[in-house]
Formats: sequence, C-alpha cells, structure tokens
Amino acid sequence: MLCRQLTFSLLLGALVIPAAAQERIAALAGDGGVMLMSPAGEVLVSLNPDRSLVPASVVKIPLSQVALASLGEDFRFETHFYRNTNGDLLIRGMGDPFLVSEELLIIAERLAGDGVREIRRLVVDDSAFEPNPELPLEPGANDPYAARNSALAVNFNTVNLAWDNNGRLRSAEPQTPLTDLARELGAGLTPGEDQRINLGNDPRAGLQQAQQLFLHFIQESGITVSDTDFYQEAVGEDWELLYVHRSSRSLRENLQGMLRYSNNFIANQLFLTLGAQQSGYPASVESSRAVLRQKLDELYGEGFGDNPNLLIMVEGSGLAREQRTSARGMIRILEIFLPLANLLPERNSVLRKSGTLTGVYNYAGYLPGTDGLYPYVILTNQSANNRDEILQLLQRRVD
Repeated sequence: MLCRQLTFSLLLGALVIPAAAQERIAALAGDGGVMLMSPAGEVLVSLNPDRSLVPASVVKIPLSQVALASLGEDFRFETHFYRNTNGDLLIRGMGDPFLVSEELLIIAERLAGDGVREIRRLVVDDSAFEPNPELPLEPGANDPYAARNSALAVNFNTVNLAWDNNGRLRSAEPQTPLTDLARELGAGLTPGEDQRINLGNDPRAGLQQAQQLFLHFIQESGITVSDTDFYQEAVGEDWELLYVHRSSRSLRENLQGMLRYSNNFIANQLFLTLGAQQSGYPASVESSRAVLRQKLDELYGEGFGDNPNLLIMVEGSGLAREQRTSARGMIRILEIFLPLANLLPERNSVLRKSGTLTGVYNYAGYLPGTDGLYPYVILTNQSANNRDEILQLLQRRVD
C-alpha cells in the first residue's frame, strides 16, 4: 500500500493493471489526478479523482462543445459594413478570430462586385466588445495565439515582419502587405530572424493595422478612397447597413484550429461571442461567464462551471489560474464530448488536448482500443512534467 493519502481504485480480473504500473503512475502523478475509462463506462484507473486542480488549456474541450451547442454547426462569424450619406464606409468587427489577409481580399472583391466604387473615409468600429476586456494574457508572448482580444482584429492582432538578405524590411507573409504601421514598428527593430509583434497591448495600434490592411485590399480591388487617415467611430443611427460578411471559415474549422494550436486568442473570441449571442452586444466578460456557466450546467450536469470538484471556468483559454477541475469532472466531460472526439489533435493515434502552464502539465482525450475510444485524464500540478510517461502507462493498459 502507498503511504500517501490518495484514492487509487482498480477493477479486478482482466481489468487489473500490473501492481508495478499502478505504483509507477502514483509516483509520477504525485498529488495529481488520473483516470482511465473503458468505452463501456468502466473505471479502469482512478487516482485522486476528486482532487481540485488547475486545468490550463484542457478547458478548451468543454468550450468547444458549448460553442457548437449554443451557436450551432452553421454559425459563422460576421463582419458588418455600413455606409452613411457622406460616402464613408464603416467596418464593424463582430469578433471574427480568423479575419486574416485572405479574408480581407474576399471582402474587398465582394464590395467591388456589389458596386462600391468610391469611399470618402474608411472608419473602423470595435464597439461590439467591451473596451479592453479583462482576460488573462501570457506575459511577453508575441505568438498569434497570445494576442489581446478585440471585436475587430486582423491577422490575430499581430504583425509578422521579416528582412531580406540586404536587411530591407518585408512582410513575413506573402499574402499580407507592409502597412505604414508595420514599417514604423520594423524601423525600431534590428534586422535578423522573422519577428511577430503583438498589437494587443495597444488597442489603437490593432485598429490602425486593421484599417490600413482593409484600405490596401479595397484600393487593390479598384475602389477609390479619398481620405486615407485613421478614423474610429461606433456605428450609430446615421449609418445604414450595406453588407454582412460571413466568414469563409466554419465554426468547426475555428474549433479545430483552436484545439490543434491551443490558440488562446480564438478561445476567448469564442468566449466573448457566446455571451453576446445570448445577452446582446457589446460582449462583456461578466455576461460571457454567466452564459458559459449556464451552458456547462446544461451539457454536463448540475454544478459544472462553478464547482471546483467538477469544473470552474471563468474564461476560455485556460490561462486563468483560478480555474479548477478534477479528473472525475473531466472524464464526465469527455463522456459527453465523445461524438466530437475527432476535433481533438491526434498524435501517434492518440487523441489528446494538452494543458500547460508553469507547474501545470495535463492531458485529456481518448486512447484507441479494439472496442472503441477510452477516455483518459492526466492532471498534474507539480514541477515535474511526467504526463507523457503516465500516458504511455495508460496506453499499455488499453493495448
């Protein structure tokens, strides 16, 4: 018997794993929680199943199911375009996380195809989200998955810069031109390896980049813009809706990208949109949390969303350390999530979502067996990252 206080239950007969493997899992997990369940719902491994632990990015699994259940398979993010009597065009972002250069090209061509020939001013509007939503960010991260959220953000609220062999600044993305803002940012950098710069810490800079990129593609489509200065304004009664652009990327495609790359930006764009779709715009963190708790409770059972022994979620990315789950809570989620299992990234035939913060090393997903998929959860909140070895031991049990 292990001397530590932990719950380690194993089924008898053919379901028993070797004692050495049991002890090894317990030693590797420390005070963490581990569970493995058969396709028939039999608990094969249960170590500290009710211990409340930091989940990190494994919360993107229930977020994905809530998004599909609440928004529907046919949901696509929108961007709205308005005209006024002065001939101005206003772009109102509605939270599309994948408003990338290729999408801007599609939008510009459709505006031109719909007969837009001249624009006086190009105005940007990010008022569909509350100003500067208080959501956690990774300190110092410049990756596109780490940018600050905004109702109107292009290319994940980042600028990707590179230099040629002669040290001349260029865009690191062939589909994205160098804007005036990008040139200004690049002028302060030393030529070398490609650099991606987050614009999220300066909401005005993010909107400037969006306006300048839209301006480029609109002009390339043959539309004349007479005043190219930066203008920001919230849509009002003097604006008339001209065009609603529905993203070419489906909700499922957004979710696959979010889960594959653990994209925190996409996760919290979804989180805010969930709240706004039910409670109205502008989206707020407070209303989104209330909607998320309600939907988690409806999907997984009473107490999900605000019970530390099941799940506490306050945002979508998993960066908030006050969030909690248990192995039993996550196994319950995986049981209900099973029809959507193919949304999870696959590695060596194992479906898995990782959750990683300093001192947090988690996995949740499904192991393939001859009789179906085996849900598993590994939650370790410790300095040692032992999740891969624990996963191998669980996989041997299924094999």
